[in-house]
Amino acid sequence: MDEIDVRLLQAQLKAFQRRQRAERVPVAGLSSSAVRVLGAVARRADGCQPGHIVEELQMTTSNVAAALRELESGGFIHRRKDGADARRVNILLTDAGRKLVAESRAARDSWLSDAIAALLDEDEQATLLTAGVLLERLSQLDAASTGRRGR
Repeated sequence: MDEIDVRLLQAQLKAFQRRQRAERVPVAGLSSSAVRVLGAVARRADGCQPGHIVEELQMTTSNVAAALRELESGGFIHRRKDGADARRVNILLTDAGRKLVAESRAARDSWLSDAIAALLDEDEQATLLTAGVLLERLSQLDAASTGRRGR
C-alpha cells in the first residue's frame, strides 16, 4: 500500500470517527472529557488507576483528575483503595455509571446499525465485518515489532 493510499485510509477513518462523535448523544451535565474518561473506566471491568486512563486516552494528568472529580460528584464512579498497594486508588463504575455507559453504547450502536442497513448491501456488510477484523489486528500491533516508537 503506497503513501497516498495510507493517507486516504486515514482520512476515511477520521471522517467515520467524526461522524460517530457527531451522533453521540450528549450527556447533560458532563464534559466531553468526562464522557471519554467514563468510557475508559468502563472498558476495565475490574477497575483502573488514573495513570491507565492518562495513558489510554493520551490526556494530561490534570485533565483526567478534573474529569474524575466531575464523574465522582455526579455519582458515576467511585474510588477504592487498592488491596495490594494502599498508595493506589482503583476507579470503578457505580450503578449509575454502568447505566449511563449502557445507554450511550445502545444509542451509538443503534445509529451504526441503522446506517449499515440503510447504505450497505449484504456483500458490503460482510466486507465491512472483515475490515473490522483487520483493523482490530492492526490496533494490536506492538510498536516494538515494527521498529517504530509508539505514541
